[in-house]
Amino acid sequence: MITGSFNWSPSAAHQNDEVLLVIHSPLLAAHFTREIDRLWKGADLGINAALERKLQENRRRCGSGVQRL
Repeated sequence: MITGSFNWSPSAAHQNDEVLLVIHSPLLAAHFTREIDRLWKGADLGINAALERKLQENRRRCGSGVQRL
């Protein structure tokens, strides 16, 4: 099992302070996989209704963000 903050980019490998942990345990990997699967099933991906309302309110208060010349 591999876990941590490392994101497999050149910046992660050469510039950032990242954490990478390799654990050789099929049992722990199975528990970890089950938990990640459980979290993904309940994930609310994309722009949900609450985020859409917040976006609309910010657009109303601040404009579209498009600079007009």
